[in-house]
Amino acid sequence: MPCPYSMSLGRIGCIKIFSVMCPMRRFLVALAIALLCALAAVRFGFTGPAAPMPLRFVFVAEDGTPFAGLRAQADIFPPPSARGHLSGWRGVTDEQGQILVLLPDARPWWVIVGIAGAAFFFDASKPPQQPEAVKCWLGAKPSVACTVEGTTEKIALFLLLEGSEWWVRLPPLKDRQLLLFNLPQGTHQVVLAPAQLLSYWSGALALSAPVQVTVREGQTTFLRLSAPPVGSIVGRVMDGQQRPITNALVTLSSDENGQLSRSTDAEGQFRFDGVPTGTYRLLVIANEFEAHERTIQVKAGETATVRVVLKSQQFGVVRGLVSTEDGSVPKEGRILVEQVLSPTMRQPAGVWQWHPDGRFEGRLTPSTYILTVQAGGRQVSRQVRVVSGQVTDLGKLVLPAPALVEGTVKSPIPLTNTRVRIVLLREGNDPLQPQWGSVIAEVLVTPYGTFRAEVPAEPLALVLLPFGSGKPLWRTVHPKPGQRLTVRFELPQMGAIEGQAVRADTGQPVANAQVFLLDDAGIVVGQALTNRLGQYRFEPLMPARYSLRCQAPGLAMGFRHNVRVPEGSRVPVDFVLTVGGSVVGTVKTKQKQPFSLYILVNAETQWMARVMPDGRFRIDHLPPGRHILMLFRLGELVSAKEVVVRSGEISEVVFEIP
Repeated sequence: MPCPYSMSLGRIGCIKIFSVMCPMRRFLVALAIALLCALAAVRFGFTGPAAPMPLRFVFVAEDGTPFAGLRAQADIFPPPSARGHLSGWRGVTDEQGQILVLLPDARPWWVIVGIAGAAFFFDASKPPQQPEAVKCWLGAKPSVACTVEGTTEKIALFLLLEGSEWWVRLPPLKDRQLLLFNLPQGTHQVVLAPAQLLSYWSGALALSAPVQVTVREGQTTFLRLSAPPVGSIVGRVMDGQQRPITNALVTLSSDENGQLSRSTDAEGQFRFDGVPTGTYRLLVIANEFEAHERTIQVKAGETATVRVVLKSQQFGVVRGLVSTEDGSVPKEGRILVEQVLSPTMRQPAGVWQWHPDGRFEGRLTPSTYILTVQAGGRQVSRQVRVVSGQVTDLGKLVLPAPALVEGTVKSPIPLTNTRVRIVLLREGNDPLQPQWGSVIAEVLVTPYGTFRAEVPAEPLALVLLPFGSGKPLWRTVHPKPGQRLTVRFELPQMGAIEGQAVRADTGQPVANAQVFLLDDAGIVVGQALTNRLGQYRFEPLMPARYSLRCQAPGLAMGFRHNVRVPEGSRVPVDFVLTVGGSVVGTVKTKQKQPFSLYILVNAETQWMARVMPDGRFRIDHLPPGRHILMLFRLGELVSAKEVVVRSGEISEVVFEIP
């Protein structure tokens, strides 16, 4: 980190001054600058960029022979409750069977590495304690032995670990098998998908529904999957002049199997391989062309050929000039473009910028639009009707003088990273969940509890977002141009929730359990991990009613509802977690099973399960006792049944609907 004090002198000035000094004086000056930089880093929190953490993996066969020259892969993703994103590495092992993986930083990470036929899980959540090298030995006892029957050349396997939100693409099969080593205990999910799918999500095209696999310590779980019959689709996208359209987005979808997208190449061609048999919707979208949709049938072992001709989309042109009342042009700002669907509904259509001279121009499809120019605290809107093939000149859009809002925040605790969000109030706009384009700005509250912002002369909501409290406060104002308003917020005495999670069977504390804090609307506003004594704490908290959810691998989820936190109080909330039970069920219907069915357990909990296309569902880690299972279709309750769950056992239930 460069010294913040030397930066004010300028690089050239520092070099010139430094070069004319004698050696001893240069040494003393260098020492003084180093001390100043160290003091500045401590005083102002300056830190350098996080250094990657190297980690070596060594792949060896059952007899100890290194796997040299093989394609290898590594996927790095955050464990539950940690922040981060999924990243990957692909390469070849060296002559010792090694690959070098760089963790992004010292934060907790999970890693899945592998070669064809084998994948290894490694918990890198404690980087300082990591070994220099991790041995990946195929002679060890695997956690899961997966076998896939059928044609496997054009399929891929994805894995979702319990508690994680990241689907990880596993290494390719070898002789129809894939061994998974060192997986954490719990119930994970595996899904078959086309090999063209690089990343999987809940709506992606799958060859079958996700399958749950339970991993227990010291045991091998045998998983047998069957690849369904598949076909292929090849096609070409052209314009009306028979010219290929490059980078057109082609999406293949069905209610039963999900969706998969590809882009056309330089010749306008695209291809889908490993597609399950059935009827699909093929949607083609390209810039400046009308969307095209058709139905296509995929048959086993066959290749369907498609030729798509897109019609050129008709446009109108809108132009104008942005300026202020004194004729100057704002340096920064944006133009929000919204299509008017009805008197009360708008749809975002884009964001434009103006040139340094204030002029702007853009193309839109024929319709009615509202253009809103925003620059700092200034705003002006104009409605325009766009006609195909015509140019509409809006003339000069003059930004009126803004109003000034000055505010104070009185708080019993130090104000850290507390912000005030300025939201434009429209019909039906919730200040706490603002619509697109309605957030004018966010300003930081100083440590002394003051803030200041220029705002447009329109109905506004000033939303105070106290850091860590989980519950915002807001005030409504309607300033006039040039008016100066004063707003005052007063935060109440903060409270806290703390407690401990223990096992019901042994009384031992549960470490690394996830505890979620939810507000009265059911939105998660906080998350914590229990320490080695099973303890957790949420502090500071605004006085309000909260709910808490505690979950740990292999144990039933615990809930506490309507936890009231008074001003200045510490509320104890403990969890006694039992060994949970499971419910497996079937939904029988005379009609074709839709995707829109789901199961909700009890009205006040977060246990939900999607009903698979074959009518099956499963819910794990339920606490022992009586529960109400409710079956929903398109948001409406279809049926409900009571089920008794016993610890460590599986209960069955059957729904029959017309």
